[in-house]
Amino acid sequence: MAFVPSAGSFGSTFVQYGNSSPSSRSRRTLGADCRRSQRSKTGNVGVSMMAKKAAEYDMKTRLREELEAPFRKVRMTIYAASGVSATIGGFVSGSRILASMSGISGVQPLGETIPNFAIDLGVIAGAFFLYRQEVKAGERRLERLARGAMVGGLSIELSNGKVVKVSDLRGSRRILIVGGNSEKVKETLKAGKPFQKRLEERNLVVVPVGFDKISDFKEISGGWSGQSVAEAVLTNEWKLWAEEESKRVRAPDIQKDIFMTIIRKDGRVGARSSQGLAWQRLLDDFEKLPKKDKYGTP
Repeated sequence: MAFVPSAGSFGSTFVQYGNSSPSSRSRRTLGADCRRSQRSKTGNVGVSMMAKKAAEYDMKTRLREELEAPFRKVRMTIYAASGVSATIGGFVSGSRILASMSGISGVQPLGETIPNFAIDLGVIAGAFFLYRQEVKAGERRLERLARGAMVGGLSIELSNGKVVKVSDLRGSRRILIVGGNSEKVKETLKAGKPFQKRLEERNLVVVPVGFDKISDFKEISGGWSGQSVAEAVLTNEWKLWAEEESKRVRAPDIQKDIFMTIIRKDGRVGARSSQGLAWQRLLDDFEKLPKKDKYGTP
């Protein structure tokens, strides 16, 4: 499956992943021990809290949706007003038709009333359809933004030991998340090692995540290092996100299979795949993008 990115999008920040400092290694060891000991205690709580957060659209998400479609409510108001007006007109026309059929004199002829009634019904149906489409479009945008907020809240550790949110890297880098079975993740990254430098030049950083077991970062990263790779932190939260994401790429089991997701520079979830990763094709797709967008942003 080809990853086809759009210009001026995809998102994250780089770090250097060479030799880790002692403090960084100790933090990772401590984090792994904590995850082992607390998984049974806090895993379900963390999952339920994130699921609830993902299910409920907060004010920030709704405001972002409004910014993406600033005239949606105006259109909905017009559709609703048209529907109400047509409903009133249809009621009047229907009353005249009934009066004419009852033999009441002085009412508008059926030849004029029936076409008016049909027009009113058409306007009502059209207004209802358009209003419904706007509601569905709004829900799709909210769902997409909520997914973006969910992945944006995940944590990664940079090469200097600093832990940041994915959303903190928005606007400067694209992120490629390779998750699933640890061995398959490692083999996928090994296959992409020859392309590392060129992908780094295209502002891509890779986040490998294994969900079948707690894996050493150096092992699962498949030899990647430097500014083009980052380590996932708090794997319970990553696992919750991965379970939802795997449904979209139709990956049967995140512990046995593998999936890839690109986060664009604007923070949106971009292309997905569960059919393996063609590194050369991915690189070719990135090469087609301009080095800067129309606003001069890299």
